[in-house]
Amino acid sequence: MEKRYIQLYSIKEDTAKDFIGALKCVAGIGYTGVEFAAGNYGGFKAGELKKVLEELNLEPLSTHIMSNHVAEHVDFALELGIKYIIDPMANMGNYEEAAAFAKKLNATGKICKDKGIVFGYHNHRHEFLESKDGTLMDTLLVNTDPELVCFQLDVGWATCAGCDVPEFIRKHTGRFKLIHFKECSKVAGPEQMLDFGKFPKDENGRPQVPPDVIKKFQEQNKWNVAAGKGVINWPVVRDAALTHGAEAFIVEREYDYAGDMFKCIEEDCAYLKSL
Repeated sequence: MEKRYIQLYSIKEDTAKDFIGALKCVAGIGYTGVEFAAGNYGGFKAGELKKVLEELNLEPLSTHIMSNHVAEHVDFALELGIKYIIDPMANMGNYEEAAAFAKKLNATGKICKDKGIVFGYHNHRHEFLESKDGTLMDTLLVNTDPELVCFQLDVGWATCAGCDVPEFIRKHTGRFKLIHFKECSKVAGPEQMLDFGKFPKDENGRPQVPPDVIKKFQEQNKWNVAAGKGVINWPVVRDAALTHGAEAFIVEREYDYAGDMFKCIEEDCAYLKSL
């Protein structure tokens, strides 16, 4: 692929220490663009960051912002030149909750469209729980307006949930504009999203996650293995995605399998380039 993007969440520790230095490393590896994480722009003004990205030949393709906070980020995203704003995650466990959230996605999508930005939603595993439409993900797709809401399909999590990704892309042709390139080593099935609000909180209001839950998350992160070493048939996924409207593939890495995250994302970039 000629264009290769990276979700900066993959190197969140590095962007926290040296935001510009991390961008320089990403550009040096061979990425051609970035997706920002959780509205983190390194504390820079949009104009300042835009200049840096131009100097590094990095395209500011997209950013992850929770729906409740999209309105306050739209102008910054516009000035930076971002094309997509993506809601990274929402909790839902049944048809009613998914249908209600779809209405919220439509409303947020209208805000973005009026400003000239495309709005979308990014999946994890719980969206593939059963629903009367098939899965909760189907419910989101059926109940959102294609003119207002697109989707960013995380292939790793979808595959882990048991989704036949190429067939799902074909079923909902034109809806998946962005693809999260994430390798997966295990098909575990869908799982209800954890409700952090049920955990006790410390004096600062932060949930105190039990050690066994943290260990479970750490083990699940290890399912994000080296590109091409898992269970995903990437050439088939690529063909289905590009045939049915996908515009970009974005690396997102959640686990450092090599003891060096930059080595991991370099190998991801090389694989994506060869795809």
